Amino acid sequence: MLYIFHGEDDFSQREELARIKAELDTDGMLVNNTTVLEGGQLRPDELAAVCNTVPFLSGRRLVIVEGLLGRFETPRVRRRRGRRDESSREALGPWRDLADALSQMPETTTLVLVDGQVSAKNPLLGLLSPLGEVRESRRLPLRAVPGWIEERARRAGLSLAPGAARLLADLVGNNLWLVSQELDKLALYALDRRIEEEDVRALVASAREAGVFSMVDAVIEGRLDQAMRMVEQLMEQGASVPYLLTMIARQYRHLLIAKELSLARLPPEEIGTRLEIRSDFALRKVLEQAARYSIPQIEASYRRLLESDVAIKRGVYAEELALEMLLHDLSRLAARGRQAQAASRGTPGRRG
Repeated sequence: MLYIFHGEDDFSQREELARIKAELDTDGMLVNNTTVLEGGQLRPDELAAVCNTVPFLSGRRLVIVEGLLGRFETPRVRRRRGRRDESSREALGPWRDLADALSQMPETTTLVLVDGQVSAKNPLLGLLSPLGEVRESRRLPLRAVPGWIEERARRAGLSLAPGAARLLADLVGNNLWLVSQELDKLALYALDRRIEEEDVRALVASAREAGVFSMVDAVIEGRLDQAMRMVEQLMEQGASVPYLLTMIARQYRHLLIAKELSLARLPPEEIGTRLEIRSDFALRKVLEQAARYSIPQIEASYRRLLESDVAIKRGVYAEELALEMLLHDLSRLAARGRQAQAASRGTPGRRG
């Protein structure tokens, strides 16, 4: 059996992989018959040999390959002076025969390919899709996180008070790894009683910082209602307006630098180093957000932040009013960025 898991939500991928392992491990010997391979340097003959190996004292064998599809992604290279985008890709070469090899794979072997986001035009994905089950794991929308928390709590036999799932989602965002960890901590903390909103506020200390970053993401992405609600909650927890303004300004500064370095075609690893961002998740988030903005749009947002800061310091507006006005203006700027991006995608480019 062949499974292909790809997409942004690696948490769901790992959960699905754990489910497959549990189904296959009927005799307790799967751990001795599981092979994990790095796809970056893997050869097709090596993969075929591992897949054709007979399981040892067991009825099943599991082969997991990470990052193989990514080798065949098509990078887009922008050309100056109006030239059309050109694309290049690593030829399938000897991998063209992989489909035939896998079709002869013994029934005792289950092969799982795990990767990040890949395009529908990925040549290896197109070659292998007819042979197995393909599952794309997309990042869970923020509005769906409370429901995800409630369902996960129900399956774990946990009881949540009304509003507890919403509060946890607002604090943590759609980082499902962190949501799951915090929910596990809350379960241990509450033992057999219902998890209340007060428990979330008291225990999820690390999530408070994550809540600030989730609020900043909501501002950057133009989700005004959620940004306003999260700002209110953060201020109830003691966050000051100057601190929130500093964190928002920090992210726009990151966007500006990331945008300029991306246009200079620096690799993501180098951009992360210059921004001093060590988390792959955080770096990917910054790059995704920067791609939605033009440099003039980022600069306009930054100027609006400066105006709010000056207005507060000069006493023109009260802190909370100035922040509320700022969030509305930043949301409008983000919406204009989305509209411009959509228009550029839908409008044929001019010939140079």
